Amino acid sequence: MKHSIPADIRAMRKAYGFNSSNLLTLTNPKVLKSQAIAPTAVLHLSPKYRGSCPAAGSCASLCLNTAGNPAWLKGKLQRRKLRTDAFLDRPNTFLRLLVMEVCRFAHKHPTDSFEGERLGLRLNGTSDFLWENLTVDVDADLSAYCYEAFHIWLPIGSFPLLGLLSAAIPGLRPYDYTKRTDRNWEAARRQGYHLTMSHGSINDTLATAVFHGINYAAAIDLPRNAALPETVTINGRTFPTLDGDITDWRPGDASDQTHIVLLRIKRTPGQTTEQRAAFCIA
Repeated sequence: MKHSIPADIRAMRKAYGFNSSNLLTLTNPKVLKSQAIAPTAVLHLSPKYRGSCPAAGSCASLCLNTAGNPAWLKGKLQRRKLRTDAFLDRPNTFLRLLVMEVCRFAHKHPTDSFEGERLGLRLNGTSDFLWENLTVDVDADLSAYCYEAFHIWLPIGSFPLLGLLSAAIPGLRPYDYTKRTDRNWEAARRQGYHLTMSHGSINDTLATAVFHGINYAAAIDLPRNAALPETVTINGRTFPTLDGDITDWRPGDASDQTHIVLLRIKRTPGQTTEQRAAFCIA
């Protein structure tokens, strides 16, 4: 018996224009740097929209949401808004659709076909939701479809979203940057969700990073081709640095102590010197 896409997911795809290629992004320039290590799928939602970035500070005026080819910008932003509305208006069905599309991504990238033998998943490509707190319902229809179409078995029941995906797909590692200090750290740890704290928040994310022993990403404004400093001193404390532009695969970063993951500032439309100074670390 051939199983079809569950009815609720089919209805959502029709209502929002989703298909097998426009929910997750596989061509984000940042994650493409990690392609040989871990092919990574990114969910891009709209930033600063319907509570998607509650801790955004100086980052808001320089958000990479508007970066890229201007010819595609209008359509790109419309698609991100549609995804966000679908997620917030019909969360149960959206998460079921998301599970199905992550299974599709994993099926297209078997981990024994490339050197890294792992996959990445970034659900906060341009947002900052607490994915570690979300639960997804898997019924017999979704389980049967994913097994038949993608050879991935999903148990039937209600499960933590990221824990379900990590258990069902060997080698999958969810990770994100975050400016939120209210993360559910224990739930993230249980589900294998790797988080890097990020500069530019309204909160003291550096103190949170140090407390939890995790790394801290920050933009730095340097002349072209200038070498990154080996250490950075913030608030009287000196930290070793990592070059965050070599790869986006943050789960592979050194983690024996808090490192500052330095990212060279990227240009966005209308960016000013004052905005860069407010957002970057000295």
